[in-house]
Amino acid sequence: MNSVVAALRSLPVSLDEARAGMPAAPGVYAWWGRFGALPGISGPRHEAADLQLLYVGIAPNGAASKATLRSRVVGDHIRGTTASSTLRRSLAALLSEQQGWQSRWTTRPVLVNRDELALSEWMGEKLQLTWAEHPEPWTVEAAVIAELEPPLNQADNATHPLHPYVLEARRRWRAGARGDA
Repeated sequence: MNSVVAALRSLPVSLDEARAGMPAAPGVYAWWGRFGALPGISGPRHEAADLQLLYVGIAPNGAASKATLRSRVVGDHIRGTTASSTLRRSLAALLSEQQGWQSRWTTRPVLVNRDELALSEWMGEKLQLTWAEHPEPWTVEAAVIAELEPPLNQADNATHPLHPYVLEARRRWRAGARGDA
């Protein structure tokens, strides 16, 4: 696990660099953001860049999955939608009011198409990535989250001080998309 944590703490790259260099291999990834980019959120400071850790994810999430770092990060998070990405749903929940984004309900809350594009643009401007290859990332995910303390993770992170804040933002966003708000 130490080598995974060290790689995740390496110098983050832009989303364009991640798109070009993300391997089609299993592993763990970390999203880093500019300070002040997310209202009410502060994460651990990067040692060498003016960034804070926001989220840690894995691909695949189990032995039966065929997902890779590339398919998950590039396909679901960078090019995907709020329907396919927990990270994007948390970002949408935290930013929709400030950005004026609109949501709708499918089987879950999702941003309307133009606002999915706006979220992707926001991510490209504000976020960067690191990653580490690991043959069975689901075996280290909880330990990596406990070590790095990313504020946006919900699973394996219930003791994080910002967990209730993120959970409430997601609840309000979900209610708004359903028309319950």
